[in-house]
Amino acid sequence: MPQLDYSQQGKNGTLARTALMGAAPQGFQWGANALFSESYITNSSGTGQSEPDYISMLGLSSNVHDHAPRLSLDANYNFSADFYAKNTEPTQISNYLQALGTASVIPDYLSVNLRAFAQPVITSNLGAITAGDRVVPGSYNNTYGYFGSPDLTFKLGNFASSETMPSYGQIFFTTPPGTTTANTLPGVFGPDNTTMRSLTESISSGSDFERLNWRLIGLYSETDSAQSLLTEKTGVANIRYAIDYEWSLLFTGGYDAIKDSIPLIQNISGPVALAGFGLTLGNSFAFQIEAGERYNKFSLTSSLRYAVTPTSQLSASVNDYIQTPEGQLLNNLTGLTALANGTLTSSQNAFANGAGSSLGSFNLQSPDNPALDQFVSRYQIGNISWVEQLGRNSISLAIYGTRRTYLVSGFTGPPVDVSWGSSLNLSRSLSPLLTGSLGASYNTDQEFGGEGKTIAAQGGLYYSLGRTTNIYLTTSYVTRLSSPSLQTLSPLSGNVSDFMATVGISHTL
Repeated sequence: MPQLDYSQQGKNGTLARTALMGAAPQGFQWGANALFSESYITNSSGTGQSEPDYISMLGLSSNVHDHAPRLSLDANYNFSADFYAKNTEPTQISNYLQALGTASVIPDYLSVNLRAFAQPVITSNLGAITAGDRVVPGSYNNTYGYFGSPDLTFKLGNFASSETMPSYGQIFFTTPPGTTTANTLPGVFGPDNTTMRSLTESISSGSDFERLNWRLIGLYSETDSAQSLLTEKTGVANIRYAIDYEWSLLFTGGYDAIKDSIPLIQNISGPVALAGFGLTLGNSFAFQIEAGERYNKFSLTSSLRYAVTPTSQLSASVNDYIQTPEGQLLNNLTGLTALANGTLTSSQNAFANGAGSSLGSFNLQSPDNPALDQFVSRYQIGNISWVEQLGRNSISLAIYGTRRTYLVSGFTGPPVDVSWGSSLNLSRSLSPLLTGSLGASYNTDQEFGGEGKTIAAQGGLYYSLGRTTNIYLTTSYVTRLSSPSLQTLSPLSGNVSDFMATVGISHTL
């Protein structure tokens, strides 16, 4: 369900390469590119029982920007079709969409925010895996959806302001051609179409309050699927007391009632009692942390944003919430943001000056990809990232992890899953026409009573033949080392590796 604020790239990296620097677009702008590539792969199905093949890819990418005083729309769409020369896999068609729109219906009173997406998602890191996250049957799902939220605001003089936010979102899933029970990981039933509805009312202190700021929040939300109906009713109060211009004390108190149509195996309804502090240093550093009791357990939330320089940023967060895997994907959609020039990226890649890292991208799934299996769970998620744009060089480093506690029966393995990992990506403009990139990642997943360790690496060269035509050469490699218990669980969850080499061309239409 929507997480309360208790305290105050295209496919294989080749479908769309957009410079993130530049002035904001004015009026309506549209662009499109046609793409073609040939790839050699060593593992067509992404399992331990596969063979090499060649892939021909046809693609089309487009972007739309429409910026007006009261309306803003930024959207990217990528289409691709993979044709296997030896017919080792069926032809796979993939859609990637990211769209973010805002409208000021009544200035200062009513605005509407809308987000939409489409992308393939990984069902489990312990199923079939492919170099470059190439879509294969069994361990992937094609997904699309949207999330909309009107925001109605009234000011009660200088005393307080009222904010009413209904929201509605849906997410849908389809299986790639060739998906059968034979290539699906046992115990992972796959995601289910889900609808999320919520109504949030908050009353916040106005300018009459100086040192003491407060906020009263009431929330009712539903996460509805064919399998279950998860509801949450919450009433909390946030209090922030400013000791001085830098330090402040935080307190959150209230009650959270959560119920599912399938009986939960833990009692998670109960009081919310969190306390902590915040530290703000000018406009470049903001940190806050709260700890205490929530869901009848210890709970911790935190956030950090440090603008080291105008083009260098360190950010981190710790979150704790109850949700289904499908609802978690919709929650992640709130991380989609637009830079000053209209480019869409993750909020962690946006610099304070309105620009962003050229390595920045947005992915609906969390970096460690917790399994999509329909079970209501408690997600405790932490991440820290550093992005920097320095002249011709770009760098991004991320460390992330998720502790997932199952709250309903029927899953395979222990009641708690842990996944964590890290990634490092580098890019350099070698000349005005040539750009090179390198990246590596490591991920470990403890699920189904076993452990899988995944190591991936990729690199690429991108050369401009002219103002409208570019060619590229990319390579990627992935390998997974599975524990003995995972190797016996399924032919899909054992040791596996894949290598992919691609040469391609793109042309601006």
